[in-house]
Amino acid sequence: MPFILQSFRVTNFRSIVDSGELDISDCTCLVGTNESGKTNLLVALHKLNPADEARIDPLTDYPRKQYASYDTNSATEPFIRATFTIAPLVREQLASTLGYSTELLATVEVARFYTGLYDVNFPASFLAQYPNKYIHTLLSAFLEKYLTSDLIIKDKEEILQEFREFTDRLIALLPESGSLGEYDVYNLIAQIDEFITTKYSRRQPFRLFADEHLKAPLENIARLLNNKRIVLSADQQQLFLEQLPRFVYYSEYGNLDAEIYLPHVIQNSIRQDLGLREQARVRTLKVLFDFVKLRPEEILELGSEVSQTRVITRDSYGRIDSTVVETAPETTVDQERENKKKREVILQAASVQLTKAFQEWWHQATYRFRFQADGNHFRIWVSDEKRTEEIELDGRSKGLQWFFSFFLTFRAEQANGHSNCILLLDEPGLSLHPVAQQDLLTFLQSLSHSNQLIYTTHSPFMIGSRMLNNLKMVYVGPHGDSVISNDYRVGKSDASASFYPIQAALHLGISEQLLTARLPVLVNDVASQIYLQLIQSYLLKTGVHPPTKDLLFIPSLSDTEPLSQILFQQLGSMPYVLLEGTISGHTVAQSLRHTGYKELPTRIITLSESPTEEQTLEDLIPVHDMARHFSRMYRGMETDDFDYLALPDQPIVRQMESFSAANGYTLPGDWRLTLARNVAKTFDSMASRLQAETVQKWVALFNKLA
Repeated sequence: MPFILQSFRVTNFRSIVDSGELDISDCTCLVGTNESGKTNLLVALHKLNPADEARIDPLTDYPRKQYASYDTNSATEPFIRATFTIAPLVREQLASTLGYSTELLATVEVARFYTGLYDVNFPASFLAQYPNKYIHTLLSAFLEKYLTSDLIIKDKEEILQEFREFTDRLIALLPESGSLGEYDVYNLIAQIDEFITTKYSRRQPFRLFADEHLKAPLENIARLLNNKRIVLSADQQQLFLEQLPRFVYYSEYGNLDAEIYLPHVIQNSIRQDLGLREQARVRTLKVLFDFVKLRPEEILELGSEVSQTRVITRDSYGRIDSTVVETAPETTVDQERENKKKREVILQAASVQLTKAFQEWWHQATYRFRFQADGNHFRIWVSDEKRTEEIELDGRSKGLQWFFSFFLTFRAEQANGHSNCILLLDEPGLSLHPVAQQDLLTFLQSLSHSNQLIYTTHSPFMIGSRMLNNLKMVYVGPHGDSVISNDYRVGKSDASASFYPIQAALHLGISEQLLTARLPVLVNDVASQIYLQLIQSYLLKTGVHPPTKDLLFIPSLSDTEPLSQILFQQLGSMPYVLLEGTISGHTVAQSLRHTGYKELPTRIITLSESPTEEQTLEDLIPVHDMARHFSRMYRGMETDDFDYLALPDQPIVRQMESFSAANGYTLPGDWRLTLARNVAKTFDSMASRLQAETVQKWVALFNKLA
């Protein structure tokens, strides 16, 4: 996709005062109780750039308890902001169109207001000074374009030498501080004008070439420094917004009736006054008939019959004189027979095609569908290998009906081309059996390879045990506002109900994995789980560590001792426990060795030998990569760059905390989890340049767990 949603933030929208910045992966799950605000997050994001005609309705969307201030704040505060990373090819096209360096266009933040207006910003362009290196790049690119153009006809070497000397003079004018101000840029423009006037005053093609490829970009840079950011014109912004992904929102999938009255279908397809549920049903019907490759009007027409005609004659007084029944001509009867046969063949082919496609998605049973048209009625019959008798669709389970409608809708959307769309699913599959929910979850994860996907749920069966790094917990805070958190250690009673599905999913995942002979290792938290899964994946994939055991890392979330007892009952032996080499980690280790692990103290492993030798899992990742990711979390704030200050021989977490405190930057409670997620996104590229020393540390740790 040309744009990848990286994060979004919702403010003053229905039950949400401020969601905070929510990081997004390919497949993200929002989990929480009913009325917690999950739907409001999706609806706000949907209205950023909807695929349909969704309207912004302040009376419905603005928080009711703050509505008195709506007129004051509506035009100044966006209700949704989303940050996208831009693919390299699109970035190059934008750079060519806008006249800025591609480095400044790496990410874009798009905001929308209640007025419907947009604001587009490129965070990397929030500059008070412009780096010299970008000027070097601009001058080199200009010279290369000039040398490959058809403007040089003779004296090429002489002109080339002149240009190189002039370029050197321009570079000498660049400030020694490493960056330019607005005045410095205008000084460069003046030098270029003087050079062109002196050397090439009579060469109009060259003047135009220099204006387009050198002066115009420099004027853009001066404009950027004046505005402190890239500012798009109205036309540029409109063209840019047309390239943004559209958000496709689903909440109602419109379960179908078994018997469909075709005249009503035709009538409802053009009505504008239908309710939401009926609109969803109409959409599903449209999808169904698109799948059959027939319009309802055509089905009616192919099945129409010319009935017998009764001809009545009357005398001059109006009395019936005679009655004659005329039958349809033979040619008309033959045509009717041919039309019905054609309709039957088309419906039969569509039935076979649907049955085959449905079996690729639904693994609970092998179902067979049959479409039947009878006069004004269209029916859907269902049978399976155990119940071979055909039953109408609405006579089967609600789960099957839901999945059937869901299946049809997505088949059509895929056919319509969702290559640049982000899918938002509200409570998918709640009526499905738990096994079918897990099938649906697997399907959603596969779908996310081509389309980013965000869905809401309160079912533990819709949460994968390996998806904890892609979860957001939503709950109602003490003041009635929706709270969104990555921190599953929240101990507040407000969050306990929303946390329950996560806890249940974790326990389900543990039980399932134990049945497949995976060995559990208890770790501190989800961040630890992410790092260890990444390391294990690398060691097994590269063959550096013999795959004798496949380890299952389980976040204990401060419940190490009771969770180890539960696992003991299932395994018959105590699981390994891996703790951080910190004061708290050594304290927990000491406690466990005196209680449940008296007989097996070697199964308690800390990352350091003593609390004074502090070490966390972050210290096992290359320090420069960790520092770079941490720096990106606060980039743009008035602080030093941590990635230039990090020391490789000091505990990295302690350095990050000290650095933040020194710069007045408050770290959120889940900052280490956010950092781990960011590392996971770029781990594959990082793995290609790992040092042997780092890999040896990983192998040594896993040898202790083997």
